[in-house]
Amino acid sequence: MKTYIPLLFQKRHVLPGGRIPLRIAPGPQMAAFKAAMREGNSFGVCMFDQDEHGHHFFQIGTRVTVEDFDVSPSNGCLIVTVAGHENFTIDHMEETDDGFFCGDCQYIPPWPETEVRQDQQILAEKLKQMFNKHPELGDLHQKKQFDNLSWLCQRWLELLPVPASEKQMLLSAPSCSDTYDYLISIMQKPH
Repeated sequence: MKTYIPLLFQKRHVLPGGRIPLRIAPGPQMAAFKAAMREGNSFGVCMFDQDEHGHHFFQIGTRVTVEDFDVSPSNGCLIVTVAGHENFTIDHMEETDDGFFCGDCQYIPPWPETEVRQDQQILAEKLKQMFNKHPELGDLHQKKQFDNLSWLCQRWLELLPVPASEKQMLLSAPSCSDTYDYLISIMQKPH
């Protein structure tokens, strides 16, 4: 299925089943947010990297809806809590007169729910520890799916500082198995 939606490029990543707060700066980001609200509360959050050559935008993003928002007292930015629904690839993108981007997007089939095996429990245990240590992260997820490997892998991809290019490669796979292998290899490395 195709859709045409406003796009926001963020360093923070949200994936299907996730919830995160995003900072919406005045200017093009705010214009994209307002357009999304006028069009029905849905927009795309896309990844980008910044290097010496400028910004590099990636093709895979996540359609989100707004669940809550507040104004930051320090700088006037909006802090918007969004829920991730489905991933998409951007087929075509164009800049609007207001300076933000909209894109023709094609939805990607979701990773199938996968029951966590006994030898995969480490991902669930470490995420529980993370939520206990940082309750604000755990509070974002009312329905925690510690028995669903796809959900666990997506939460770890949101949390870990994995380069966006690697996240894109993992998200393009038809299931979470490559991501699980990748995460386990990271967690088993000595620190």
